[in-house]
Amino acid sequence: MGRKIYKYFSANVIEFVFTRPSICGIKCSFPKDYNDPYELFLGVDLTVTPDLLAAYRELVDELPQWPTSCFSASPVVAPMWAHYGDNHSGFVVEFDVDTVKSNFPNIVIMDVTYRTEPSPDIAGHLQRAVGTKKPRHAYFLQQAVLNTAYFSKDVAWSYEQECRLLDQEDYCETIGDHKILQVPINCCTAIIVGKGAAPTTISRTKDIAAESGISWFHALIGKSMAQPFLEAENGARAVFDGTEICPAVKVCKSCAEPVLSNSSLCPWCSISEDHALEAAQGNPLRMLENLGMLENYYRKLEDLARTQRTR
Repeated sequence: MGRKIYKYFSANVIEFVFTRPSICGIKCSFPKDYNDPYELFLGVDLTVTPDLLAAYRELVDELPQWPTSCFSASPVVAPMWAHYGDNHSGFVVEFDVDTVKSNFPNIVIMDVTYRTEPSPDIAGHLQRAVGTKKPRHAYFLQQAVLNTAYFSKDVAWSYEQECRLLDQEDYCETIGDHKILQVPINCCTAIIVGKGAAPTTISRTKDIAAESGISWFHALIGKSMAQPFLEAENGARAVFDGTEICPAVKVCKSCAEPVLSNSSLCPWCSISEDHALEAAQGNPLRMLENLGMLENYYRKLEDLARTQRTR
């Protein structure tokens, strides 16, 4: 199995993504249009001397603008579903990296490196280029800057688990104001709809998956898992193991949620009636409520908290 990467989409772009038979259209953007306004600070350490900064500006000039598309290494990143998956109502397409590269031989796909400070490599290349004044060292500096600019972000964005596709060969088509990479459907291996997907989105993506011969999943939020799990069209459960989507090894015999332990039940379904009764009997707030004292108790605590805040 080759490496898989994942593209998150809003529900309202389905017909634009799948506008042609056997094609999945991916919108590419230029770096100047990225959502992180700090991303094009090219990574040089601004504490270097002004003469080095002047040389840096002279040698690097402006960053070349190549069409770029952003993916994630995971289809179950909750903030990604919220931000790019239309608040869990959109969909994700799984792509096989090897097949994409076989269709676009010179396409570049690389993981993003998350940084808390500028790359030390650039400072080294800069000093070497200034010191030797050799063309090859200036070229090495330019390449280091390009790599940092296109494939690094601040660590605050690390939850995205981002990787990027870079089109330096102009494989993209210009459609209106957009650059679209028309990816053959054989590069796609699965479609995943969000937990809040509308019936029309579910029906349309099922049709696309069936027509294209690819897998279809519904992302669901469980009671005891920090990440969504997946339900296939036939009801089978699947999970993302950090590398790929695979069948759940074990599911709760009560709610059918994937279970990560050796138990036959998930943590919540393992609560028996006896457990619930014991918890209710030992609940001090329930006791106060039964005595008609709970509201007054809460009021006193709130008054105490206000008094402490004003001290």
